[in-house]
Amino acid sequence: MSYYNYNALFPPGQAQDRVRGSKMPDVGPVLNTVEEVFTSENWIIRIYKVKDLDNVGRDHASAASFEKGNKKKKTAKRRGPKVLRVE
Repeated sequence: MSYYNYNALFPPGQAQDRVRGSKMPDVGPVLNTVEEVFTSENWIIRIYKVKDLDNVGRDHASAASFEKGNKKKKTAKRRGPKVLRVE
């Protein structure tokens, strides 16, 4: 969580952790269960809040996926008896 939105401070592809000397990925972590409430000026103090439950009954990951525009994939229904194939 300490790297959430960290790559937004740098031009694309140039985010780097100066303390550890490692290059950061272009896409940072995605927070589904918590949301950022406060970050200090120097990013030393960061406070997060647990998100409220979805009023439709979805878990946090499904709700976040829906907000991004991803539809829930339907599983193909198998009809008839299960047949074991032996080759």
